[in-house]
Amino acid sequence: MTPSLTTQSTAQQGHALRNLLVVTAIAAGVLLGLGFWLAKKQGAFDNNLVLRFATSSGVHLSNGMKVVYQGFPVGQVKSLELTPSGEIQGTLEVKEKYRSLATTGSTLELASAKLVGAELILRKHPSNRDFFKNNDAIDFTHFDLAHDLEKKVLEKIDPAIARVMSVAAEITDPHKGLPATLANINKTLVSTEKLLNSLNARAQDPRVDHMLTNLDLGSASMVRNAELTEKTMQSARQVLGSTQKAIESTQKVMESTQKTMESTNSLVQKTEQTLQDFRQGGVGKWIAPARPANAASAPKN
Repeated sequence: MTPSLTTQSTAQQGHALRNLLVVTAIAAGVLLGLGFWLAKKQGAFDNNLVLRFATSSGVHLSNGMKVVYQGFPVGQVKSLELTPSGEIQGTLEVKEKYRSLATTGSTLELASAKLVGAELILRKHPSNRDFFKNNDAIDFTHFDLAHDLEKKVLEKIDPAIARVMSVAAEITDPHKGLPATLANINKTLVSTEKLLNSLNARAQDPRVDHMLTNLDLGSASMVRNAELTEKTMQSARQVLGSTQKAIESTQKVMESTQKTMESTNSLVQKTEQTLQDFRQGGVGKWIAPARPANAASAPKN
C-alpha cells in the first residue's frame, strides 16, 4: 500500500469518527433536553410543598395516589412506610401553584367506599391564612361512605322507632290507651241506649201527646198574637204620625195667633196714645175731656 492510500484511509476514518461524535452529541443533547423537559413537566424543579401524615391503616392508600381539592388534582402521595410500631407514615407533595390551598388547620381526608376506588381529599381550613411549611404534619382522617350512611340512617330511624314505641305504649296503656278509650265508648253507648229507651217510653205516654198538642196550639196562638201585635203597632205608628201632624198644625196656628195678638196689642197701644194726644190738644179738651181717675171706678146710680 502506498503512502498516499494510507493517508487517504486515515482521513476517511477520522471524518467518520467525527461524524459519529457529532451524531452522538446531538443524540445526547436531545435525550438530555427530553429528560429535562420530562423532569420539568413532572415538577422536579418546582418548589412543591412536602407534607407528612400518619394513619393507623394503609387500606386504599398507594404511592402516586392523587390528592384532590374540589375534584381537581393538586398533588400526589410520594411515599408510604410501615413503622415498627404498626403505624403508617407517608408523605405527599402539593404542587407549587396550589401551595396557598394548604393552610394551617387543613386536613387530609381519605374518602373510601366510592363507586370507583378511593381518593385523598384536601380540606382547606375555612378561616386560617397561615400556610404549611415543608415537612409539616397534616391531620389525616378516614371518611367511610358506607359507615357514614349507616350512621345517618340510624340517626333518622332511631327517633322514629322511639316515637312508634311511645305511641304503642300509649295505645296499650290500660288507663289512658285504647282499652280505656273503648271502655269509655262502650259506657257512652250504653248510656245513650238507656236515654233513647227512656225517650221512646215517654213518647208512648198519652199525656205527652196531649202536652205536645197543647204546645202546638199555644205556639199557633202566640203566632196570631204576634201578628195582631204587629198590626196594632203599625196602627199606633200611623196614629202617632197623624197626631204629630196635628200638633205641628196646632203649633203653627198658635204661632199665627200670637203674632195677631201682638199686632192687636200694638194697635191698641197706638190708638191709646193717639187718643191721649187728641185729648191734650185745645179742641180735644172740649170735645173729649179726660175722665178723672176715680170716675171710672165710681159706681153708677
